[in-house]
This record gives sequence, C-alpha cells and structure tokens, in this order.
Amino acid sequence: MKTDALARLIYAYMAVYIAVSAFTAPCLATSVMLVLDGVWGYAVTCGTGALAAVIALDVAINDWLPDKYVFHWARVRRHWLYVLTAAAYVTPIFAASAYVVNAAQFIFYIDMASFGLVLGYREAQAYREAQAKRGCQCAE
Repeated sequence: MKTDALARLIYAYMAVYIAVSAFTAPCLATSVMLVLDGVWGYAVTCGTGALAAVIALDVAINDWLPDKYVFHWARVRRHWLYVLTAAAYVTPIFAASAYVVNAAQFIFYIDMASFGLVLGYREAQAYREAQAKRGCQCAE
C-alpha cells in the first residue's frame, strides 16, 4: 500500500527512537524496563529495534524501489509486523507501571500502539484486496 509509505516509515523511525532512547534516557518507561526486567527488558527493546528495521526495509524496498526488487517475506507478513511492534510499544508501560510512568509517556505509548494496529489492519485489508484481484480464495 504505497499511500501509507511515509506514515509507516515514521512509525518505524519512532520505534527505533524508543529502542535507542531506552539506553540513553533514564526516565523513560523503556529504560526503567531495561533496569528492572534485565534480560527480558533487553529482549523487548532490541526486538522493537529489529522490528522497526524490518519495517523500514520493507517500506524502502517494496514501496520506493522499482518492482523488480521485492522483499517477499515482509510484504506477505506486513500486517503482523505492525501488530508485533504495537505490542512492543505497550510492553514498557506494563513493565514500568508499578514504578514510574507519567501521563505523557502513557499517552505516547498507547497512541503509537493504536497507530500500529490501524496500520496493520489497513495492510491486512490491502493484502486481501490484492489476493481477491488475483482470484485467490482464502479459507475463512
């Protein structure tokens, strides 16, 4: 879905920003998750960064490069990438909720997770429409 390319790239950028700022900003919920949850906090943070990198590559290759360059794996699973990234946005809130989460951080993380779910829904719809145009029948 080439119309959402910029929005998807901004979403990936914000996920990378959250993952990197977890190591540099001590008051963020993600950095609190790193300190308190240890290995699991690092896994979620690094997983968020990895998901964002795959989303950015997907946008760059599948939307902006010519059609002869295709990242098939990401194109087929695009909607799941956004759902997993949305879950990664919500995880720090739950991990740090007993210690410190201010209203601005709460609103930011929830809004970004909701935006990821909307992007995932739009990508799933676009994928179904593309399959319907090709005549593929999906088992429901």
